[in-house]
Amino acid sequence: MTLVQDVKEIIQGIVKAKKNLRIYPENNPIYAKTIDDIHSRMTSILDYSDSLSLKIRQHDIFLDGETVYHANGKEENLALFFFKDGIRELTFDKGLPRNEMEDFLRILAVDFDREALDDDIVTLMWEKDFRFIHYIVDDSILLEDETYEERATEEAKKAAANNEGILSAYRDAFKVEKTPEVNIVPITDEDLEHMIREIENDPADKSIKLIHLLFEMLYYVEGLEECRELTGFISSALDYAIRLGNLEAAVYTLQKIGNESEVATYEEDVRACLEDLKGFIGSDGFVNRISEVLDRGAEFDEELLRKFASLLDKNAIPTFIQILGELKRAQARKAVISILSELGKKDIPSIAKGLQDRRWYVVRNIICILRQIGDASALEHLVRVVRHPDKRVKKEAIRTLGVMGTGDVLQVLNDCMSDEDERVRLTAVRAIGLIGTPVSKKILMERVTDRSFRDKSFNEKKEFFEVLAKWKDDDVVSLMIKTLKRRTFFKRAKNLETRAAAAHGLGTSGSAEALEPLAKLGNTKNRLLRENVQAAIKRIKGEKNGS
Repeated sequence: MTLVQDVKEIIQGIVKAKKNLRIYPENNPIYAKTIDDIHSRMTSILDYSDSLSLKIRQHDIFLDGETVYHANGKEENLALFFFKDGIRELTFDKGLPRNEMEDFLRILAVDFDREALDDDIVTLMWEKDFRFIHYIVDDSILLEDETYEERATEEAKKAAANNEGILSAYRDAFKVEKTPEVNIVPITDEDLEHMIREIENDPADKSIKLIHLLFEMLYYVEGLEECRELTGFISSALDYAIRLGNLEAAVYTLQKIGNESEVATYEEDVRACLEDLKGFIGSDGFVNRISEVLDRGAEFDEELLRKFASLLDKNAIPTFIQILGELKRAQARKAVISILSELGKKDIPSIAKGLQDRRWYVVRNIICILRQIGDASALEHLVRVVRHPDKRVKKEAIRTLGVMGTGDVLQVLNDCMSDEDERVRLTAVRAIGLIGTPVSKKILMERVTDRSFRDKSFNEKKEFFEVLAKWKDDDVVSLMIKTLKRRTFFKRAKNLETRAAAAHGLGTSGSAEALEPLAKLGNTKNRLLRENVQAAIKRIKGEKNGS
């Protein structure tokens, strides 16, 4: 049997597992057999290679360019299930343990319409912090929900009357000397096409060839008026090129302007006009022209977008932030996010101003951009966003603090664990776990030992113990065993939930020390406690046996 056929069978098994794991409880033999079968097949493949990488498209899954799964419909379409939440590649590494495979399959089995209204598959995978399962995500898709485009369009229409107020607020942040206005000599598309036809029959891009010749002519200009006329031609050529989706022309022009050794050979008037030309490329009008082209469906290479952004002046940031909330196409938003992720490195405070935008989805995108930039100076801005009224923004900010943060943000995250929304609290718990310092552990342990902890939901208590278990320290294991053994006459139901959550944590820790106290509760009458104890014993023994 070929590798492709093996992978096809695994994927069909995963499709079946999505259904089975919704139907059968964890202690059911069919549930266990489903996981064991897929894990065994996956392990067999990984025994012969270091990893297995699958490319995800809307209706297909590929292995090394060959289709291993295809489905056209929307129902039970595994490819679409991943694709719609932004996942573009999945990789499974050699050594994949059974418990990680189980957690992955359980995420796939979640009914997102009923059980996880505010989450997506990527969020749940991020929360599990997989070590042997990796994924590549299209961030611009993650930052939207199903009604994004409709609401974004309506928001843009409503903002039209008040647009000047928003733009002026951004412009206030750039109180610099106003760039002299470029005097562009009118030139028609027909004129440009005629000029391009006159250029030698070269397979290279004709717009760039034209711009190159215009730059050469700058050496021979006499006086400011002639210089403005030529740079006006370049501006018109750029405008024409962009409308055709040719961003390379803008990159070429910015490179020419940025070549200090070349620019130094020009006369002073020429250098001044080139600065005006650079201002034109970063102007509201030119940026908006780019947005129009993107919304018509133009696609630019990621590397080209980053190169363009690296050459732009930071003054273009406010306009790109503004159009980010107005674009209708997901691919267009992705392109602008790429530009801002590169351009924002030049001025973090200017990107951070987008966190004040009144559109929640723009704020969420800005958080993602700051996370991609990864500059620690952004933390001072992000800690304020955790108080945002929209919980989707709040959760994204907390997640980002967990990824980027250090001990300095722990107090903020500690406060977030008291939020009125449980999902926000859970996100804060995971973020504190990601920071992973001794202080992080202390904060979580203090919460667990607090008297109010027993009143939390089982799901929340389970999350605390699961995050704590990642330390695998003796004091953590000791605390969970102590909690597992605790009995009380008051609030017995809540106490049983806490003990069941502790059992889950012990299973996650993999501590052999926990086997004895767990075994004593293997046949306890309470179903919740019994199921979690049995699952923990199975997980610990499985890890000991290397499965």
